[in-house]
Amino acid sequence: MGHVDELQAQLPQKFLCKDCDKWYGQEDDEYGPCMYKHLRKDKRYVTYGYHECDEPEELEQRVKLWKARGSETSKSGTLTRPSP
Repeated sequence: MGHVDELQAQLPQKFLCKDCDKWYGQEDDEYGPCMYKHLRKDKRYVTYGYHECDEPEELEQRVKLWKARGSETSKSGTLTRPSP
């Protein structure tokens, strides 16, 4: 889990299951299946929406995207840079 914690720390806020496009939960019941866990045939592939994402593949993509956005210049000056 250390690698996942490091990835989560590089994001501006914790990335939750409900924020992921690979999670098919419903706002009403707050539980739903995770596509990553389902494809691996995990016995517990239904997750709580407010659970911190623990899928390294997804988090690595999110960190890359966040860093790429942080390296762009902002014409309006409102771009938030990743914290050091």
